[in-house]
Amino acid sequence: MATITAASTLAFSLSPLEVALEHISAYGFSKVELSDQITHSKHFGVDSVDALEVRDQLGRHSLEPIAVNACLCAVFDTGRWSHPKLSVEAQSAAETEEIREAKKQLVFLKLHDQEQASTYIDRAQRLLLKAEATGIPRVCLQGGRRKQIERIGEELKAAAAVIDGLAGYAAARGIEVLLEMPHVWDLYYDVEKSKRMLSHLRSENVGVLIDSTHWHTSGYDIDDYVQFLGERLWHVHLRDAAGRDTPAGQYQLEKTPGKGEIDFGRLGEALDKGGYRGEVTLETEYKNYGSPEEVDEENLFALDHLRSVGWRIDVRS
Repeated sequence: MATITAASTLAFSLSPLEVALEHISAYGFSKVELSDQITHSKHFGVDSVDALEVRDQLGRHSLEPIAVNACLCAVFDTGRWSHPKLSVEAQSAAETEEIREAKKQLVFLKLHDQEQASTYIDRAQRLLLKAEATGIPRVCLQGGRRKQIERIGEELKAAAAVIDGLAGYAAARGIEVLLEMPHVWDLYYDVEKSKRMLSHLRSENVGVLIDSTHWHTSGYDIDDYVQFLGERLWHVHLRDAAGRDTPAGQYQLEKTPGKGEIDFGRLGEALDKGGYRGEVTLETEYKNYGSPEEVDEENLFALDHLRSVGWRIDVRS
């Protein structure tokens, strides 16, 4: 069975990075994935942290960083671009009023717009330099938001060109680029769009991250997709979900493993069948709970559930 190798700091969004690392280390993990989503989980943002301080914190807790997942397409509205902001509903009591208000001020960059693409490239390059200084080997990038799609064919080609350029920049610094595909919120929101995106990419320094929530809500055949990706599958996220991505469907992406509808035993079997031996991150969600103790309760529940369906957990003895 595939092995869980790390935990994400995402669930500790309402806590400083130092607290997140302390708790993840206490679970016995020796690896960690850093998360920064602009309005929350400010653990490795372009402008919000010092790379050397992060490296020192990782060392104090004996944690090896395996990746950073940062929402670079989202920026605060300055009136510079005319496209409307996306409505973001309050998602739980764990979200502070500050976070809810901040989300109202977000716009998402369109990579087929030259000026907006330049802003995205600048942000991504600065993040890659920070990752290099910290010793982080992989960075997860994005290609744009689904709700803003106008001409999907052109937009996928434009996004691929931007990602290819950044992949070259990253490779020169010893960093690999990940794309989370499919992602129900992004341009490549289903397997068909994901395959089209991959067909436009030319760089060999781009790999795919499969997230269990997007597998479930998209409803694609996991065996076929794992086989299709082959050696291009570089990373996996584990989180639970409920519902389906249909025109009338209601879905939730923020459930703790064991509290939703995902068959994690089935997912593990598909990864084993496909020969996957890469990184797998437990990525529970901040929207469900606030204090570090609540996060611990959810994470430990998740790990127990995943063990019960056959997953191995790579922790220090």
